[in-house]
Amino acid sequence: MTRQEKGLWVTVVVLIAGVLFMGSWMLFSGVLFQDGNKEIEQTPPVVASIQDRVITEEEWTSELKKRYGSEVLMTMMNRQVVELEAEAANIKVTPQEVDQELDRIGQGYGSKEQFLQEMEQQLGLSEELLKAETSYRLTLEKIATADIKVDDADIDQYLHQHPDQFRPKKQLKLSIIKVEKEPEAEAVLDRLENGEDFAALAEEVSIDEYTRDNGGRMGFVEEDDPFQPEALMKTALSLSKGDIAGPIQLEDGYGIVYVRDILVPKEPDENLIRETVRKQLALEQSVSLSELESQLREKYSARIVAGIPSEHPNN
Repeated sequence: MTRQEKGLWVTVVVLIAGVLFMGSWMLFSGVLFQDGNKEIEQTPPVVASIQDRVITEEEWTSELKKRYGSEVLMTMMNRQVVELEAEAANIKVTPQEVDQELDRIGQGYGSKEQFLQEMEQQLGLSEELLKAETSYRLTLEKIATADIKVDDADIDQYLHQHPDQFRPKKQLKLSIIKVEKEPEAEAVLDRLENGEDFAALAEEVSIDEYTRDNGGRMGFVEEDDPFQPEALMKTALSLSKGDIAGPIQLEDGYGIVYVRDILVPKEPDENLIRETVRKQLALEQSVSLSELESQLREKYSARIVAGIPSEHPNN
């Protein structure tokens, strides 16, 4: 998975998580009790206080509806119409397919487990939520490509034209300390040789604003990552797990790199590769997934009927 794909995936998941949370909250909050046929309004519970002022649950829910109501309803309607279409077409996504897809995504993070851990720690997204969103997307893709046939010859041609796309790539778990001058880098190396901790030194002296506060940690980097300095990657790829090397001349300073771990992925299953290409080629021939959602809302007469200003067309 490329850095662009990784960023897009995180963005989509965060947006979906927020929308689903707000949808669930608005659906089940707002207390209105009935006694027989008589409605009894209850005092709205307080969700926040500021000195002598309060924010009630009703005010909070109202603000959520004003800001995000149309997006929440659109997402909820999309889930419903896709479920109806899948049932009508007898389309199913198995737990094994979901796990397989998360395994694929996880390769860009070093492993599926690393991916799940990062989503939980950095974004507060549970494995359950990620599986639900992955299942929805796979279902939508199956609906989009249900009537599209891809010949084996087309798959063979694609694999011939893109020989490196499915080649497993080595993952390096790197840390870096970056300084302005070469003598500074030599001094850092001396301190490391004397037993000082790499992470502590990174926080103390590194000028790299992206990694300094995290002890110099860069995370997992693919061996051919085009966003990393060529000199840095060339040095890192020559090292073994646990090695530290430098000074490495960079465009804006000098670096010391620490190879914390190396992951060499297993060779992918040939049948899985061909099915991945088959789906990719089929999706290129289908309507976009957002357009498919729009078509399904129209097919199943999904409408926002009242009360929510919508930024989206109903169809």
